[in-house]
Amino acid sequence: MKKNSIKFFYSVSILIFISLQVVYGQVKSEAPVKMIENEIVLWDYHSKTINEDYTIYVHFPPGYDTSKTKYPVLYMTDGDWNMTVAMNCFNMLRQDYETTEPLIVGIGYGTRTNMRSRDLNPATGGPNFLAFIEKEVIPFVQSKYRVTDNKALYGYSYGGMFTTSVLFGHPDLFDMIFIGAPGNSGRELIPAAQKYFTDHKDLNSRVFLGVGSYEHLTANNIELFKAYMLKQNCKHLDIATAITPNAAHGAALAQVMQNAIAFAYCKKHRPITVPVNELEKYTGNYTLAGKPELKFKFYIADNNLYFKEGDELPTQLVPYTKDGFFMYENEKTDISFKEENGKMYILAGSPGEKPDRLDRVN
Repeated sequence: MKKNSIKFFYSVSILIFISLQVVYGQVKSEAPVKMIENEIVLWDYHSKTINEDYTIYVHFPPGYDTSKTKYPVLYMTDGDWNMTVAMNCFNMLRQDYETTEPLIVGIGYGTRTNMRSRDLNPATGGPNFLAFIEKEVIPFVQSKYRVTDNKALYGYSYGGMFTTSVLFGHPDLFDMIFIGAPGNSGRELIPAAQKYFTDHKDLNSRVFLGVGSYEHLTANNIELFKAYMLKQNCKHLDIATAITPNAAHGAALAQVMQNAIAFAYCKKHRPITVPVNELEKYTGNYTLAGKPELKFKFYIADNNLYFKEGDELPTQLVPYTKDGFFMYENEKTDISFKEENGKMYILAGSPGEKPDRLDRVN
């Protein structure tokens, strides 16, 4: 897993003009600069909307070069440092979850003066920066790469203020909005929502908000905002929050981003309640097919189903269908109980892999 961070990397390339149908700016590089073993490339781009130069970073999902698949896009503010954080979040989450992989696009400044306090502040340059994203960056990405219409926008700190304004000011532009530790302590969250709902009855979006627990005011405002939004009974809103424990503004960044990505791009099961008397039929001793020396015990404790191998610590199996289970420790693995000729067996495996079979012996 690569831990290199992008620190305003910039390369001067031959200037050319590339005209695109709906793009008002200019791509200043003939080809993207490849970096970090080609996992990220960057484009030198001049925005006509703002009349300044930017660096656009692009990270490719696994298999992009060998498939014809179209991918959703995750747009990120503060691309100069957020790109490698996002890349590593996906690398880690991919081990435990079935993930939907997006093309990741970061917007930054390269070696130029960082103007985030202007561009990401809704009261100053925010409207122009959003126009730059909508009218130039999105059409540019759509013209260069295989992408779907599904788009998400992530921002942290000033970026969280910016994504809040986008959520309520342009609710149809992105399918998902991620608001990380908004720089105004989240005090504009409820007022922005109240203004929106004066002439709207629904909000069609998936929204994630996160912050470190040591930012007490922001954490409180985020939870109050979630409660307010749930009271609006929006049919097409999916909202989640996560407070990162024992972390302040800087330390929480990576975990907030990982929580946002997990919310949006990782398959997570929804637990259901199954009566204990129905769980009991799955209990017993099982062995792995072809390796009878590997023995597993499935049993009930505290009204839940557990299993353990030998002297290992027990693991809870959580039902999401009547006979389908998962583990919080590794949601990538699906576990299902089957019955054949009156004998119970288990299939356990990850997507794309041949499942292991465990047969009940008694």
